[in-house]
Amino acid sequence: MTSRLARLRVHLRLIEEGTAPVHARYAGQIQCKAGCSDCCHQTFRVSEIEGELLREGLSKLGEETRHDIEQRARRWNPDVRDPCPVLSQEGHCRLYDHRPRICRKYGIPLWHPDRPHEVTTCELNFRETKDIDAELVLDPQAGWAEDWITLRETLALGPTPNAPIAHHLVPTR
Repeated sequence: MTSRLARLRVHLRLIEEGTAPVHARYAGQIQCKAGCSDCCHQTFRVSEIEGELLREGLSKLGEETRHDIEQRARRWNPDVRDPCPVLSQEGHCRLYDHRPRICRKYGIPLWHPDRPHEVTTCELNFRETKDIDAELVLDPQAGWAEDWITLRETLALGPTPNAPIAHHLVPTR
């Protein structure tokens, strides 16, 4: 599993290196900060390998925090805008270093390869921007998509469907 997670970390670093210049250039247009957690109230799903990373982070937490996350995950409803089970009462991610791909992308305008005609962003961000630098903001995202495909092929992950984040946080017995 270590080599699998090492490869995932390479992919996550690629995303972080791609979002950093966007955050730097558009700092005044991005309202994301510690405690802002609107994006953490989504109905998103994550892959099994991202679940492995979440469980790794969960195993490193203190018993009380881990128990709280597991209990919240058991109650979490993926069909409504419930807060992510990992989110603290103060709005902080308790598994920040182990967070999934989608959590690392929030804040910037996002392009999805399945909907190439569409770009979305948080309604709090880019409110005053009339035009974005596509080369800076959108072009790297095609590379992330390509690397994700390569990662899945290299690790023989196959077309496994994604599961709600809470699925990965509840211990199986």
